[in-house]
Amino acid sequence: MSLEIYRHCCRRGTDWLLEQLNADGSIGPVADDLYYYRVPWTFALVGEIEAASRNLEWINRNMLTAKGAFEGLTPQGSFADRYGCYPLSCLLTGAALLQRFDIVRRCTARLLTWQDAESGGFFHRYADRTPAGEQEIFPTAQAGMSLIAAGEIDAARRAGAWMDRLWSLQPEVDRRLFAVYSAARGLITEYPEEQKFLYVTEKSEPWQHHFNGGIAAAFLSHLYLATGEQNWLALARSYQDFSMTTDECQFQSMQTCKSGWGSGLLYVATGEEKYRAWAARMGDWFNDHQRDDGHWENTKFWTPKPTRSDNIHITTEFVMHVAHLISYLSLPARAAAAH
Repeated sequence: MSLEIYRHCCRRGTDWLLEQLNADGSIGPVADDLYYYRVPWTFALVGEIEAASRNLEWINRNMLTAKGAFEGLTPQGSFADRYGCYPLSCLLTGAALLQRFDIVRRCTARLLTWQDAESGGFFHRYADRTPAGEQEIFPTAQAGMSLIAAGEIDAARRAGAWMDRLWSLQPEVDRRLFAVYSAARGLITEYPEEQKFLYVTEKSEPWQHHFNGGIAAAFLSHLYLATGEQNWLALARSYQDFSMTTDECQFQSMQTCKSGWGSGLLYVATGEEKYRAWAARMGDWFNDHQRDDGHWENTKFWTPKPTRSDNIHITTEFVMHVAHLISYLSLPARAAAAH
């Protein structure tokens, strides 16, 4: 582990992103698809406040309705079919970091309407907020974290309860993690074979949504830190254990990225060396996969010919992850155990 290496990695990624900014505050080819929702969060986190503020204001003027819906001149792309609240959740975190409470207020109100009042999960599609509507780990986890940032702790607890229910329903978590639930079907374990990767994370296969365990642990660690309630910490450990015991094949896929987030926050919460060591391993992984000019690219299996917007999308997220890892790993050993 070398914090200096991680700082250099983060700086190079940030500089590459800054080169993609347009004069009006937007970033990249915004007519393509909705890839830039995390940009204000990332720039705010690494101290590029002017770029963060200008980009957020461009989004505010061009992509946010008066009621906080994240829609406008850029097409929704894949978010029209699945994970629909995810861009809004990430944007909300960026707005909270920048203290743009006018945007926080609108986005929070809208995000809450995506939540299932009964289960606490977050629907894939706004039009499918019915008992048959599907809810999934990573959009629910991100929404929960963003609602904590917005001060909506009770709504975040409901999302935590959804995570608890999903974990309790797992039939063979030593091998796989089923990630999708609906009120009508419960834990979804039957699906078309060609859609398998959308519903289950297999420990033994590389091209999976290996981010599920890590982002769940990150959210639940945040919920523990925000409330002091031990049950969330225990559940965070369970999800992170799934991630940390997944086969080595996970490191072939860029989709393992969020594992460092979960382990880093668990180190903050517990001070335990195993989480610090895993977070450092992930820091090395990010550094090893960074391109010479500072950007990252998605797994070729998923994105064989990445576009500029694809690279902005993943680089924005990975700079965020590395910046978070720096903040966690800069803590003196065991100092975090004071929590």
